[in-house]
Amino acid sequence: MTLVNPLQALLDAPRPLRALLRDQRVIAGIGRSWVDEILWEAMLSPYKRGADLDGEEAARLREAIVQTLSGALAHYEQVIALPIPDKLPMPLRVHRHEGQPCPRCGTVLRSVHFEDYVIAYCPSCQTDGRVLKDRRLSRLLR
Repeated sequence: MTLVNPLQALLDAPRPLRALLRDQRVIAGIGRSWVDEILWEAMLSPYKRGADLDGEEAARLREAIVQTLSGALAHYEQVIALPIPDKLPMPLRVHRHEGQPCPRCGTVLRSVHFEDYVIAYCPSCQTDGRVLKDRRLSRLLR
C-alpha cells in the first residue's frame, strides 16, 4: 500500500491555486483571507495552475500552508479568551491591506475585485511585477 501525498491533488489539478485552496473538497477549512496569506507567503500567483508548479514551488506552497495556519492558531491561542468575540482579530499581512506596502518587499499591495470577494496579492512577490486586471471595471463594459 502506498501513501498518497495530500498535496498531490493540488499539483495534478489544472485549476488556479486560489480556486484549489478554496475548494473544500480538496482542502477543507481554508478561507479566502488565509488563501491570500498562504499564496503571498509561498510567493505564488493566485492564478498559477496547480499542475504548473515545479518541485520548489510545491515545497514552498506546502510550507506556506503549514506555517500560515500554524501561525494563525498560535495567534488565536494567545489573543482569544472566553467569551469568544463575534469578530476575531485576524493576523493578516496581505488580505485587506490593498494600497499598503508589502511587508516583504515594500511594493504597493494590489487587489482584484469580484462581485462576492477580493483577491489580495503583491505584484512584485507573486506575479513578476505584473498587475492583475481588476474586475470592477469589467462590469461597466457589459
